[in-house]
Amino acid sequence: MDIVLHDTEQAYEAEYARVRSVLISRGSSLNTYLKSRGICRQLAYKALKGRSLGRKAVALRAQIIRDVLDTAA
Repeated sequence: MDIVLHDTEQAYEAEYARVRSVLISRGSSLNTYLKSRGICRQLAYKALKGRSLGRKAVALRAQIIRDVLDTAA
């Protein structure tokens, strides 16, 4: 799965909603997923919503997307 930077806030919001919905369909939540992996919730939310685009945030976003969405297929 290729991880791309989006052009719009709406695209980030849609991706964020998809991550959450996949986790909810598994009987979990984004917060539970983050806690179980020791990931800072604030950074994760900023990264997923495109509000933080630094190197670490982009890498974290890619990790979350791969963990959650690659296994959803």
